[in-house]
Amino acid sequence: MRNSIVSYKNVFVLFIVAAITFSCSTDEDKMDDNLNNTVLTADELQLVLETDQLSGVVDTLLSELYMNNGATGKSAETGECYTTEYSDTGYTVTFDDCTLNETDTVSGTLSVAYGSNGENTSFAATYSDFFVNGAELNGTRSFLLVGEANGNSLSFSVTSDMDMVWADGTIVAESGNRAFGFSIGDSLEDIAVTLNGNWNLAVGADVYKVTITDTLETNIACSYISEGKMTLDKNGLVVLVDFGNGTCDDGVTITYPNGTTEEISLKD
Repeated sequence: MRNSIVSYKNVFVLFIVAAITFSCSTDEDKMDDNLNNTVLTADELQLVLETDQLSGVVDTLLSELYMNNGATGKSAETGECYTTEYSDTGYTVTFDDCTLNETDTVSGTLSVAYGSNGENTSFAATYSDFFVNGAELNGTRSFLLVGEANGNSLSFSVTSDMDMVWADGTIVAESGNRAFGFSIGDSLEDIAVTLNGNWNLAVGADVYKVTITDTLETNIACSYISEGKMTLDKNGLVVLVDFGNGTCDDGVTITYPNGTTEEISLKD
């Protein structure tokens, strides 16, 4: 399941990057006059994407460590570049220039507290002077897990409230919710993945809002998200991104504030 989560995130990032590239090349003739020619630049939207990647870089590992304690009852665990100490109320995990996902460098200690939410399991991670790829992260990410690992479906939601200082001094505040869902059919190739949620970023005077209006869905056999809609809003400029009606293809429809639509391909 870990590989499915990672690859879905990578595909999701690819989609937004493609939409950003297109919108930047057609800004002046697509924007309404009452928006004062506000544009979404590639650099701005790349920052939106990189922030999401930074804040979620250890999500999967934190979930695995949570599951490992419940299954094995270990009081300590050592990975290739991290050490975990368990207690009755949670665990701490310390990273020492640890490389995750083959590309991300992580340093610092996270404190994770167990929680309960009816029949579902939950935990919250506190970030304090935690570093990912040279960026400092402070804040909390709370996780709610739904379903059984040996069942046909699994979902989890993440509530994030993070402050970040990037290596170049850029200050970013992130808050919001994301919900991931996975369901398995008759074979491993028949795995459906869904994403819902909305989240905000504040960078200086600019505020970015991402809202999934219709559940984003895909199948592991597809190279791209095949269904769903999302809006991307910067300071009141809203662009609608439509990924289609379920067909496994690379087509996306972009709708601008003045109602103009364009069809684009997500292929390189």
